[in-house]
Amino acid sequence: MELFNIYDEHRATPLITAHAGCQGTEPNSRESIVAAFNSPADIVEVDIRASADGVIFLMHDNVLALDDGENVPLGNLSWNEIVHTLDSRQQRVILRFEAFCDFVDELEQGFPRTTAPKRPFFNLDIKDPAALPATAAIARSREIMPRVIFSGLDEEGIALASRRIPDLSYLFNADGMLPGREKAGTEEVGMKEACSLALRCGCKGINLEWTLASAALVHHIHERGLFVMLWTVDDMPAMRCVLEYGPDSITTHYPDRLALLLEDRRKSRPGTR
Repeated sequence: MELFNIYDEHRATPLITAHAGCQGTEPNSRESIVAAFNSPADIVEVDIRASADGVIFLMHDNVLALDDGENVPLGNLSWNEIVHTLDSRQQRVILRFEAFCDFVDELEQGFPRTTAPKRPFFNLDIKDPAALPATAAIARSREIMPRVIFSGLDEEGIALASRRIPDLSYLFNADGMLPGREKAGTEEVGMKEACSLALRCGCKGINLEWTLASAALVHHIHERGLFVMLWTVDDMPAMRCVLEYGPDSITTHYPDRLALLLEDRRKSRPGTR
């Protein structure tokens, strides 16, 4: 995949992934996507779900949070039922994945909503494994396909990916295989198992919550030839800490903050790109 080929040449500096809803915008909205395009981010993240009738759309949660405080479970709602529920409450529009792809095409042609034409990579965070095959099928027919990576996949998800989309690029969300800080000393065992599983299932890398990571864990993952993405790092002290771990990408709501730190780092470390 183009993402990994390019980044091999710039290993000294991690890629910046803009979390859905970056810069204080509504997650998975057009405004969020524009903010990511206008930021220094290399990768744009969106969350992916499927309706009961197979429509792929952008959304993080498994409930509709309405302005009046009511939470409507998605459950077995069809796409028309989801849209009707939102329209009846005059709520925000949810983007279908096809509409997202169309919007990306517009932005990449340099429409006025962006400061300059940009062609980032895309992290499709799969919130419902059932959405994976259909999302991949749509992506294959669009120009963004060479720049797509799938994440959000647990053990079940990467097993599905290995069967249905073995030729595409996907990461293993390995948090569930690590014990957490309360059981210090056993992280390496868990990560060895996670890396072995990731490789068996054809994953390109590991996606991990940053508080579970360390320089030693990142080094171990790299030794297995796997890409390392750490999420979600928002405050400056945490960013400084995570940069010392040496990941390949850092996910943040504030790409501008991370870009400033990276620039300071380049200036203080001659030869770093």
